[in-house]
Amino acid sequence: MTAVFLEERVAADDGVVAEIAGHFDLRRPDRWTDLGGSWTTNLKLDFRDRSPLVVRIHGAYTDPDRLAAVQAARIAVADAGLPAVRPLRTPSGHSFVRLGNGRLVELEPFVDWNERMNTAPRLEAGFGVLSRLHDALRTASIPAGGETATAANHIHSEHALEASRRGADRIRGWRDPVLTGLADRAVRHLEAVAEAEEPLLDRQLTQLVHGDFWDNNVVFRDGELAAVLDFDFMAARPRIDDLALTIYFFLLEPGRALPTAEDRGQVRRFLDAYDAATPTKLTAEERAMLPLAIARQPAWSLGRWALVLDDHDARQHVNHVVGELPVAQAVLAELPAWQDALLG
Repeated sequence: MTAVFLEERVAADDGVVAEIAGHFDLRRPDRWTDLGGSWTTNLKLDFRDRSPLVVRIHGAYTDPDRLAAVQAARIAVADAGLPAVRPLRTPSGHSFVRLGNGRLVELEPFVDWNERMNTAPRLEAGFGVLSRLHDALRTASIPAGGETATAANHIHSEHALEASRRGADRIRGWRDPVLTGLADRAVRHLEAVAEAEEPLLDRQLTQLVHGDFWDNNVVFRDGELAAVLDFDFMAARPRIDDLALTIYFFLLEPGRALPTAEDRGQVRRFLDAYDAATPTKLTAEERAMLPLAIARQPAWSLGRWALVLDDHDARQHVNHVVGELPVAQAVLAELPAWQDALLG
């Protein structure tokens, strides 16, 4: 099986840069740099006589309704006093344009930063920002295109097990003993997660969330928050899933062992920082759900990426899950201790 809805990112060249400059009535930059990106091409434009700018050339799956919603969300968050990046407009007032190759492109100010949100102190600061971001998105008027994301590190709890079983079937078809064993263990794990989540599912606050609140999407400059970036995974989900993704990545940081009591205390501090910045505090049911949402995280690898990526990329992705699954299993194995720590 080969599944490809994610087309290759656009390879930038001087012609593409000149086309973009023409749309936004810019003179050609003195230099441009490809900043990377998985499916979005991000270019930094440098000029001698003005501040740098960033061009974002979106993947083929991003349509105008989706991009308008993402931009509306960034504007709402910026209006709430957080440093989200507002889109710049063409002389005719458009916030994005379509290139000759069919891709949508937007322009925004460049943010100068030197620290990622991947340490405990910056995460504690970040969780206070996340609650304010959630408050802004919960009350903002965002177009319907913001409700779902074609590509995201997420799968809804009600679909996680069924989709993961399909992903596991594909993995078994590769006839790799290590990955087949992973598929079997992951499905058994996710069956247990689904059973434990069931009583809590209808007691969660669902709203628009950021979708990828981690690392170089939340950036600092010399200890101060510089910007919240990249809303491309934004969608309507239980807000606790937004927290769970960030905490899962924290627990997976290189050099860490399986989660400990100290980690549970640190996560409790993250949640308390979240609550301190919002009038809509996490409920007891949300705090009880959080460890299960963390334990569910391997489902988006099996139930999404293992199904939609081509064979080469899917195998590469699933190979990472071999080392990640034990973290999710350890959280589930100590579920009462996690819930006591987060609720106590």
